Amino acid sequence: MKWLRRILLELSALILISVILGFLGPFGTYLEGDLASRARDWAILLFGAYATARPTMEGLRWTARVTHLPQAPLVFWGMMLFSMPVAMLWKASGAPEANLIGGYASIFSFTVLCCLLVMVVAWWAERAEASLAQKREDWMADLAPAPPVAERASRDPVDTGDAVAIAEPAPLDQPAPPPHRPRLRARLSANFTGEILALESEDHYVRVHGSRGSELLLIRLRDAIAEMDGLPGEQTHRSWWVARDAVEGVHPRGRGCEINLTNGERALVARDSMERLTRSRFLPS
Repeated sequence: MKWLRRILLELSALILISVILGFLGPFGTYLEGDLASRARDWAILLFGAYATARPTMEGLRWTARVTHLPQAPLVFWGMMLFSMPVAMLWKASGAPEANLIGGYASIFSFTVLCCLLVMVVAWWAERAEASLAQKREDWMADLAPAPPVAERASRDPVDTGDAVAIAEPAPLDQPAPPPHRPRLRARLSANFTGEILALESEDHYVRVHGSRGSELLLIRLRDAIAEMDGLPGEQTHRSWWVARDAVEGVHPRGRGCEINLTNGERALVARDSMERLTRSRFLPS
C-alpha cells in the first residue's frame, strides 16, 4: 500500500497547488472566470501533466538502476527533454485550457514548470510517506505489550527437619533462539520476504534488495549498513553494500567488475576496492 499512499499524497498536493494557481491567476488567467473555474482549469492542466510526466519519471529511474547511470541528472535532463514533445502536443490539441496560457513559448515554459513540479511533488511525497510509515512503526511499537519476564525461582533454604535443603527451580522449556535479524529488517514492510541481499544508495534513499524484490527506505547508506548489525558483507562501492551469501559470481565491466547477485541483480564494485575484496576472498577467484 506504500505506492497508494504516495499517489494520494501527490494528488492532494496537486489539488492544493491548483487552488493556489487559480487564486493567483498567472499567465494572464486572472480575468478568466471566477476562482472555482480558474482552479478547475489549472487542475485539468496539472493532472494532465502529472499523468504523463510521473510514469516518465519512474521510467527514467528504472533506466538509471538498470544502466547504473547517475539517477539525479538522468531524471532531470530526461524530464526536460520530455517537456518539448508534450508542449507541442498541447499546442496542437487546441484545448481551451492550453489556449489560456498562450503561444508555444508560453506552453513550453509551463510544461517545463509542470515537469519540475511533478519531480518536487514526488520527492516530497516519498519523504512524507517514509516519515509517516516510520511514525506508524514507532506508534505500533509503543502499543505492543512488553514481553513477559520470567520470575526468578526462589533459592531460599527450606527446613526439612533433618537437614537444610535448597529448593531448586522447576526446569523451564527454553525455546530455540530466533535466527539473527538485523535491525534494518524492522524498517521493511511485511511484503518484503527473504533475507537482505544488498543495499544500494539512491540519492537520500537506500534500496534494500531481497530475493523477491526491493524496497526504498529514507536512510543514509552508512546508517543502513550499521543497522545490518555485523551481518557478513562488504561495501563494494560508495553506493553498494553486498551480503557475503548473496555473491553468485563476478562479471567484468571495463577496468572494474560487477557482482552477480543471487536474485539476478548486479552490484557495482569500485576499481580501488577489487584488491581488498579479492584478498578477503569476498570476490570469487
